[in-house]
Amino acid sequence: MFIEPDKMVESSAGLKIFLFGSPSFFIDGQPIADTSSNKVEALLAYLVCHPHPHLRDALASLLFNANSRNQANSNLRVLLSRLRRVCEDTVLITRQTVRLNPSYKVWLDTAVFQQTIAQQPETAIELYKGDFLETVQVQDAKRFVEWAALKREEHRLLAIETLLQLIKKYEACGELERAIYFAQQLLSIEPHHEGWHRWLIQLHLQAGQRDEAKKQLQACQQIIQETFGQELSSQSQALLP
Repeated sequence: MFIEPDKMVESSAGLKIFLFGSPSFFIDGQPIADTSSNKVEALLAYLVCHPHPHLRDALASLLFNANSRNQANSNLRVLLSRLRRVCEDTVLITRQTVRLNPSYKVWLDTAVFQQTIAQQPETAIELYKGDFLETVQVQDAKRFVEWAALKREEHRLLAIETLLQLIKKYEACGELERAIYFAQQLLSIEPHHEGWHRWLIQLHLQAGQRDEAKKQLQACQQIIQETFGQELSSQSQALLP
């Protein structure tokens, strides 16, 4: 029985798929062989996120900016042949449609992230290993790129909002090590935010970690200089006179 995205559970049997950061795909605990093709990874990721049947024409339009429908469909046939070789029977392909095999149980990190973030934010945030499909770069696939960008921004904003809440929570109750841990995660997502660097520096100072605060200030200075060609604001410099 296929488990819909809002009911996904972790299982050693079936498909286990990670789409945050560098994507990885496992069948019954074993990595799917040779998914080094970005288009193969892109198609498999899309099918996992949308586990209903898809018309082949629609997938061809999604993944190929071809000059004609015939060319796009021809490109898709080649891609599906590669997908079939690496994915065994996890994807069902007919003359008209393509879909994820509904007999497989599925565990998907992005789905679990969405499901658990409200009630178990600390558990959910550990799943966020990087942006959605961060390493997948596809050529000539405008519609797929647009879809992936929207999903990426959706997950990214949710992760940032959750981390901000966790930092505030632990700072307020004096658990500074936890606040520092989540502030570091926040900056790994958005390293160019000087205000969040200042926040982490202040947390280090509150925890009596002056050396760590100095290191963070130096890291902030380097990032701001390299990215924007600017010096730190006087507000940041004043933290460690």
